[in-house]
Amino acid sequence: MFHIKSLELVHWDYWQRIKNIPLDAKIITIAGQNGSGKTTLLDALRTLFGLECSMGRSYKHYARHSGQQTAWLRAVVDNSAVGPQISNRPFRLSGLYEDEVTLFCKIEKNGGDWKRQYLMRGGKVEIEDIIDANDWLGVESYRKRLSHAGLSNAMGKVLALEQGETDKLCEYSPRQLLDLVFQVFGDKEVLDAYDDAKHHQQDTELELQRFETELEAAKTNLEGLRLKVANYHQYESLTKEKRDLQEAILPTLQYHEDLAKAATTSESLRASRRFLKNQDEALSGRRQQLAQQAQLLSEAKHAETTLEAEEGALREKLQQINAKLKPQESLLEQKTRLQKLAAEADADVAHIANDLENKEASLSRLKQERDTLNQRIASDMDTIAALQGKSSMPEPENVRQMRRALSEADIAHCMLTDIVEVTDTKWQAAIEGVLRAYTSVILLDKASDASAAYRIGEKQKYNHFIVPERISAPVVKDKSLLSVVNFTAQAPAWLIEQLQRIVTVDSIDSGMKLARQQEWITPDAYHFERRGGRSLFVEVSRYRFGNAGRSQRLEALLRALPRLQSQEDVLTMQISQLAGEISAYKARLAGVDAAKELSARHAEFEEASRNTRPLKQQRIEVGSRLGEIAPLLKAATEQRSVAQLKWEQAKAAIADAEAQSRTLEKRHTEERQHHFDTLRQMRQTWNKLPAAWKRSSHRQELVAEHENVHQVELRIRSLSHNLARDDWETDATVVDQFTRLQTLLQGRQAETDERRYQNNRAIEATINARAAYMDRLRYTIKAYSKNIRQLGELAGIEVHTDPVKLENDDIQLAQAGLHVRFKFDGKGPIGMNDGEASGGQQVMKSLILLIGLLKSEDGSGGFVFIDEPFAHLDIRNIQLVGEFLKNTDAQYLMTTPLTHNTDVYDPSELTLITSKKKKESEWAQPIFVLQRKQRTH
Repeated sequence: MFHIKSLELVHWDYWQRIKNIPLDAKIITIAGQNGSGKTTLLDALRTLFGLECSMGRSYKHYARHSGQQTAWLRAVVDNSAVGPQISNRPFRLSGLYEDEVTLFCKIEKNGGDWKRQYLMRGGKVEIEDIIDANDWLGVESYRKRLSHAGLSNAMGKVLALEQGETDKLCEYSPRQLLDLVFQVFGDKEVLDAYDDAKHHQQDTELELQRFETELEAAKTNLEGLRLKVANYHQYESLTKEKRDLQEAILPTLQYHEDLAKAATTSESLRASRRFLKNQDEALSGRRQQLAQQAQLLSEAKHAETTLEAEEGALREKLQQINAKLKPQESLLEQKTRLQKLAAEADADVAHIANDLENKEASLSRLKQERDTLNQRIASDMDTIAALQGKSSMPEPENVRQMRRALSEADIAHCMLTDIVEVTDTKWQAAIEGVLRAYTSVILLDKASDASAAYRIGEKQKYNHFIVPERISAPVVKDKSLLSVVNFTAQAPAWLIEQLQRIVTVDSIDSGMKLARQQEWITPDAYHFERRGGRSLFVEVSRYRFGNAGRSQRLEALLRALPRLQSQEDVLTMQISQLAGEISAYKARLAGVDAAKELSARHAEFEEASRNTRPLKQQRIEVGSRLGEIAPLLKAATEQRSVAQLKWEQAKAAIADAEAQSRTLEKRHTEERQHHFDTLRQMRQTWNKLPAAWKRSSHRQELVAEHENVHQVELRIRSLSHNLARDDWETDATVVDQFTRLQTLLQGRQAETDERRYQNNRAIEATINARAAYMDRLRYTIKAYSKNIRQLGELAGIEVHTDPVKLENDDIQLAQAGLHVRFKFDGKGPIGMNDGEASGGQQVMKSLILLIGLLKSEDGSGGFVFIDEPFAHLDIRNIQLVGEFLKNTDAQYLMTTPLTHNTDVYDPSELTLITSKKKKESEWAQPIFVLQRKQRTH
């Protein structure tokens, strides 16, 4: 193995050119800060020797940093003779016999990628002297030459150990260590001979197995040919049966069944005509029922209209009576007040003034209540008229303005209240409560109008939803609130989801039995959701959704209207009474004598009394009649609604029956035409039929044997499926094949016997080669064990190797391993990687195993790259490692970070100092060299 004497770098990483870095020393320490280029310098040597860089880097990584097109690495190595023979030089096989050899590595950019080439020259040669060289070597050729010089592939693996992995060899398994030792020390020819013999024996064994397999396969094929002959005859028989069925039997039965089918079709068409006639008669009856329902509906509408007209006339008459009564009753009230004032003529004037002020305040309050009541009565009257179909439904002002704006913009829309129908009146209150907040929701007919509608809503400041996206509501039959709602048009998806999420329950107790996260509602509109429970009750007079809701609302308004009017009359009387009292108080305060006024207005008061009696009697009669008409009108409205529904149902039933009748008529016509075409075709082909087909007896015989066409088709399908198998033999030459195969088997048997003889000879050769391999392996283990024991003595460590069990068996040879044990400081033995050694002991074990690989038979060693061998070691262990390195024959290139512990530099004869590249500089600083002064003894 050779030593390194000097190194030169050109455009390597951030170094421009560093010439003649001295490395001609036994122990060289590369020191510097983290990131200053210590590992970069070792990677330059790895690249120069054709090895892989550390930490996943490559030579391209370093060459790219310089920004140049070419980078150079040059090293001068020792080529002195090893041992007493002068010609025994490391590079003698490369034709180099000088004492020094110069190694070159040129890295240049080629077509966007980097390429490296190598060159060897005898003596000390400069880079400028080999610019025009034409004998450059590739990586593989260069590695082979270095292998001949002692740098084997196994040594290359050792030199390529990553930073911080100096104890890598200690982590090897016994088998891995034995393989590595044999690769370094073993005789490659012995190993190759053993491998060749083993592979040859395996090849002959495989060939013998192939011949035996082919022989067995041929025997099997011979037996298979016997079966193929019988298979061939069976195939011919089934083929003939299939041909007879397809060409004669199937057409005959098809014609026979066509005749029977034609007769059946004729009878079916006659039955179909009779059914259509019955359907027409039934449809006539339905039309008569529709006319009767229409008459009943007309009568119900007439009765309802008559009662509504009578009710309107009575209400108008009642208003007239009230109008006449009000002034008369006012005069009588004045008379009563005057009489009271006359009786209290001597009351305190101050007390009268106080009463006057209180009565005026009461009068103002009563007038305000009457105005509010009048507005509600007017609103209810408009709503009643709209519900009765006499006018449009009144809407809030903001809704009217918004709808007017949408209509002017030609945006088709409807309100949510227009599309909701409640199918079960039991849940009308629940629906009204849940949807109360959505009565002003606007639904757009076209989603494309959304943008324009939103702009109008923004302008109108419309604070209700405008919904463009609508879907068809599903029909559900569950317990959800959606099951009692029928949407007459598409509805918002979120509303459908909300109704489907709410479960209907009969009572609060039933709802409390459900899961906590389940929403529910009672018939009285008590709603529970995740935030809690609350009542969503809405007065019946405020119902808005569905025909049933509007009917209940109309009924409630009609029932409440007389009560509201009575309240209005009461307020009017109270107002008149207070007005008279206020006038009397004012008169008394003005000094008017109530007794005189009574006397002066006696005739006026008597006339008012006479006029009041008949008017009150008329009002009683009109009110009684109104009370009688209200339930009659309700019954007439319900009767008209029922008649309307029955008429619509009858009309829909007639439409369905007419559509069904047309469909049946069309189908009957098509079947009749198809039957006619079939009969015509059968008549045309009658004369062309074979004579056997025309004979009824022949057809009956086929029916008795094969039943019908379906059974024949099943048999043909079965035969086709059976004949479609891949195991049928259709070749008539199988007999000839059988004869030829018998002859072939005789020759194949003789060849197999010959291959068996050759395999036995190969087994003998393999046994002999294995014995030679085992002898060389024993010698290798002995030499390596001697090396590591000697190195252990230098370090004061006892090193033992366990005997390796080598048997004449491939499996046991493959499982054999080299077990190495160490004794430190007189303690018990420890293994390679059993976790019992300290950090310093791990380094010592690794170095002993490593240097043992480098020692040659004459005792000389090679060179080793070690990244930070003193990492994590204390001072004592650093001293022990250093002493060990000085006592061995190898050349060491070690890295260490700058540290205050100067013991790491103690074993070094040469120290290289690297520095970080400064930001303002293009190139890194040169490498500084410290040479240890030779000690004199």
